[in-house]
Amino acid sequence: MKGKGQGVEKGMEKIPTLPSPWTPEQVKWLKRIGFALFALLVIFFLWQIRSIIPFFLVGFFIAYLLDPLVDRLEEHGFSRTSGTIVVFTVFFLAALGLALMIVPPLVEQLVSFVSAFLPPKGRYYLLSLQIIDFVETKVLRGEVPTFLEHALQRVLEQLGNFLMAKLQSAISTLTGLFSLIILPFIVFFALQVVDPLRERIRWWVPAEYREPLSELTREVGQLVGRYVRGYIVLCFAVGFVETVFLAFCRWIFGMDYVLAVGIFGGATYAIPYFGALLTTLIGGLAAYTTAQHNQILCTIIVMVGLTLINQGFDWLIMPRVVGQQVGLHPLTVLFAVMAGGTMMGIWGMLLAVPIAGAVKLTLQTLFPNHFAPVTEKANAVKMTEGNRQERGEGQ
Repeated sequence: MKGKGQGVEKGMEKIPTLPSPWTPEQVKWLKRIGFALFALLVIFFLWQIRSIIPFFLVGFFIAYLLDPLVDRLEEHGFSRTSGTIVVFTVFFLAALGLALMIVPPLVEQLVSFVSAFLPPKGRYYLLSLQIIDFVETKVLRGEVPTFLEHALQRVLEQLGNFLMAKLQSAISTLTGLFSLIILPFIVFFALQVVDPLRERIRWWVPAEYREPLSELTREVGQLVGRYVRGYIVLCFAVGFVETVFLAFCRWIFGMDYVLAVGIFGGATYAIPYFGALLTTLIGGLAAYTTAQHNQILCTIIVMVGLTLINQGFDWLIMPRVVGQQVGLHPLTVLFAVMAGGTMMGIWGMLLAVPIAGAVKLTLQTLFPNHFAPVTEKANAVKMTEGNRQERGEGQ
């Protein structure tokens, strides 16, 4: 028995081990190449499914905004699943009710607005003819340049192409309806995995940095979430107030497009300067062309009222809701809006300022000595001296 065991051990010792054909340096390069190929494969996969990524991003963003409500319900004894069901049900019913009240009249007003540009009886088409007639008789003394006639024809052709493109997009609404059906499911399941996903990412961090980084992430997340939620509340509030104001003007002067202009004003409030200017101009145009009487007076009241509403929210309500520490310099706002418009069009312009404000909050939290506002010269001197001492200078 003993001899048999020794024979087995002896036989096991004789198993040859072949040397690796790769050197340690070559193994490192193979790992790097494999990681690079895997990263390229992931990028290629994301590029192929890029059309559905925005829906998941929107779903996770909504879940991120609703997550504090679920956390509060958990503090009061609810489980994560039951809290998610309660918050999701309330949010879904509120959004559905709001959509049923707003979407049908909004679509009707948008259709009427588009048809107003069409010849031969569209009010804006007739207004353009009146402007051309005024230029012809008063400015050019009866002589209309050929390039002006060609320009008008090109504008009408582009308008026809625009309407045709909208008609073609209406044919493909099934995809949009499918996305609207899928989006609530994304939000629901995202609410359930937000906290476990955050915990999973936390355990990826080395142990010595885990607690400080978790605390820092929590503070940054609270600040950014408060800012974004406050900005969304402001947009809804501005849209509501402007709609009520325009409804009052409709009651007095009989103007149209009240709901469309009000919702446009609330949506574009996220674009400082440009949003208020566009809302005022469009509101004035709607008042002048649709008011049943006293068109000039209605136009003046609408433009002044919309300007005062936007300025009132900017100076009185925004600092209280969002906080003064997230204020952006006008140059930063202009750069963010232009950069967002260049990258993502109108959606980029709408999201540019909230994202810029979130980035500023994050930098202020991570590097308070460098990005905190300095209001006194003594503070600036202290900051400079502290930086020099950290670098070992000035000794």
